[in-house]
Amino acid sequence: MHFLMQERNHMRHLRALIAVVEEGSVAHAAGRLLRTPSAVASSIRQLEASFEAALFERQSSGMAPTPFGDAAYRRALRIDAELRQACAELAPYRVSPGAPLFSMLVGERQLTALVRLREMGHMPSVAAVMGLTQPAVSALLRQAEASLALRLFRRTAKGMAVTEAGELLLFRVRRVLAELRHLEADIAQQRGEITGRVMFAALPSMRTRVLPQAIAALVERHPNVQISMVDGPFEILFAGVHSGEIDFILTGLNANYSHRDFVIRVIGSDRLVVVVRAGHPLCGRKRIEITDLVRYPWILRDRGAPTRELLNGLFHDLGLAAPHVAVQAGDLGLLRGLLSHSDMISAVSPEYLSYEIASGAVKILEVELPPTGRDIGFILRRDAQPSLLCETLMQDIEAATREKKT
Repeated sequence: MHFLMQERNHMRHLRALIAVVEEGSVAHAAGRLLRTPSAVASSIRQLEASFEAALFERQSSGMAPTPFGDAAYRRALRIDAELRQACAELAPYRVSPGAPLFSMLVGERQLTALVRLREMGHMPSVAAVMGLTQPAVSALLRQAEASLALRLFRRTAKGMAVTEAGELLLFRVRRVLAELRHLEADIAQQRGEITGRVMFAALPSMRTRVLPQAIAALVERHPNVQISMVDGPFEILFAGVHSGEIDFILTGLNANYSHRDFVIRVIGSDRLVVVVRAGHPLCGRKRIEITDLVRYPWILRDRGAPTRELLNGLFHDLGLAAPHVAVQAGDLGLLRGLLSHSDMISAVSPEYLSYEIASGAVKILEVELPPTGRDIGFILRRDAQPSLLCETLMQDIEAATREKKT
């Protein structure tokens, strides 16, 4: 889920920024950090050069943060809080509290390498994706483990597996990288610009018309943005929101999504219909019973996905076994092809196959189902601080959803 990145030292420079804001001068910040004033001043200059913005007003009484500096400071505090929490959570493992990571004294490349290794479990693959040599990735891992006095990975027959302590640490590291990802957008916002990168997941039914309309409108107004939509099993997407790697999920909602770590924003509603190809044996039936549906194989998304759970609940409430899911997939092209070349059945939002339904290639079965209405909305991490880009994209999606109804 991460983009290839050049080595940056924003972390250590942000540490200097926090100290200067809170101490009011470079000299006092240097004393607090046990660094020379010239080194602290250099960190501030490098941040200002990177952001192309003045972060402080130099006054006779000291240094006061500009709006740019204040934005960077607020984001830096969130990074510092995540690292402090990581140190506290790892105390039972006797982690070294003086490790450079907990003082924001590591580069983003090392953090990214650790997260990549957790995802891939294969050091050569991590090296290839990051544009590094395998020895370089190995060195980054050794440096991290040595400084923390903690084993983060173990070698197995299948590759590198993260340890229990490593999993705890990398959850916080992923949140740190997410905060750093929003830093550029925070600075741009002070200029009245919308830029940066947003990562989200979305319900398949929203990908046909609503999302293209919303994204196209946003990119037309703000061409320098980067928008990435990720996909995967629903539980993995939830974990991505929790870790900060995914900004939000646009999905069908149910009571199971109420959780103290997440916040839900409802933007509309949707329903499910049962669909088959034109000419399917059930199309010519004057009366279709629900029991007729279980005689055919089904195409549905993975377990845990809203559509799958809603459908299973309907069959359970009727005292029926859930239908046999022959193909577990949510890709539109595959679904369209399977429906057209077989007698398989699926249950989707009519919006998902709107073009196929309009053309007559796909038919909605007239079957008496219990109510399948559901709310549609965003799921976000409760304590997240979304960038202006993220908020703007959600607003455009909500506007496109309202327009679809008219």
